[in-house]
Amino acid sequence: MPRHFIHYYFSDSLTENMTYALSAIIKLYPDAYLLGSLGTERMRGSDHHERLRNADPIQLFGVSARHIFTNGSKCQLSYMLGMVSHYALDRVMNPYVKYFAANGVAGYFGGKIETQSMDEIEIGVDRHIVRDYLGMEKALALVDHLEVRKPVLEEICMLYVDVLNDVADICMNYRKTYDLLESIKPDIPLSEGLGRLDFMNRENREWKGAQGTTSLSVDELLKEQREVAYDLLEEYMAMARSNKSINVEKFY
Repeated sequence: MPRHFIHYYFSDSLTENMTYALSAIIKLYPDAYLLGSLGTERMRGSDHHERLRNADPIQLFGVSARHIFTNGSKCQLSYMLGMVSHYALDRVMNPYVKYFAANGVAGYFGGKIETQSMDEIEIGVDRHIVRDYLGMEKALALVDHLEVRKPVLEEICMLYVDVLNDVADICMNYRKTYDLLESIKPDIPLSEGLGRLDFMNRENREWKGAQGTTSLSVDELLKEQREVAYDLLEEYMAMARSNKSINVEKFY
């Protein structure tokens, strides 16, 4: 659910302290990892986005890992590692966005609570990520130069056609899948009232996530979730490399 730049920042930051095995795969196919990390958000309105978003994560990651174990595709593995990083962040950010959409976003310094849609909150958070973490120059570079090599796109398409479409109960042919993947481009988030509303929860107001009540800000969530993401990435790598069964507890 969160938008492109927070996923890009989070997934990119994970590459700084990865194990050699993870890093080696991603360095071979950095464009596949990047595309996976952006998820299917730019496919909104398509069957791919809606059904993959609601797919059972145990099936999604378990079946795709077995497929990659069988065919040995490092390109597809890099893409799915990006998807794992996307999922790791979604697990904490989706409840965050839903809570504040339902209960309103507070203004800074004791300002009044204002009702905001989920889209507005996502855009507000992404705008802060661009401003506070990435910088506009790097964000624009990502928008203007997100290029995925044709052979990489072709392999990822086959992953969808052979596995992911079935997992999400989608009937999409190769050509349409290719066009959708090729069209994924981040857009610069424009948000009103950044100085007025605390989209990042930096004043640490309480909110309810999957694990109960917390008061973590987005900055703290990003730091806390990195170790969880590394654990999931290592787990997925083991599944794809040795045909290890999925750890249901970890991926739920």
